[in-house]
Amino acid sequence: MDIRACTIDDLELLVPAFDQYRQFYRQESQVEQVREFLKSLIEEEKSKIFLSFEGDELTGFIQLYPSFSSIGLGPIWVLNDFFIFGGSDRRQIAKGLLDAAKMLCEASKAVRVEVTTRKENHRLHKIYRDYGFEKDYKYDYYFLRLSKDEPASTMLK
Repeated sequence: MDIRACTIDDLELLVPAFDQYRQFYRQESQVEQVREFLKSLIEEEKSKIFLSFEGDELTGFIQLYPSFSSIGLGPIWVLNDFFIFGGSDRRQIAKGLLDAAKMLCEASKAVRVEVTTRKENHRLHKIYRDYGFEKDYKYDYYFLRLSKDEPASTMLK
């Protein structure tokens, strides 16, 4: 297993996997829109993406977005996308991708890593708990729907 940071040279390899990830969350396939979205994020360094490989085969990815904590007076990272779709030991791939994300966050002197996931995604809940993530019982998560036409907004409810 090999984990490495995604570069623009990985775009064409990542696009179908990211499109598949979105379809997993009941979104329509939108290959061209995915390509443009990822290209912008990578070129403008708006997020950090790590890829996992077994040989030449892409087996998963994790994507984090930078943010800040006013209360913590420091940077935080939002783990937004995490998808493993191949490989012989998915638990090891998950750990490797989470390790890469954690090293990035530590190197940037982040206060914490935040993640949300669907309540019924019990497999991912277990992965996060086993890795050391703590469930937040103090705060509720809310969102403001900005467009009823946006397909992604329907997945939040």
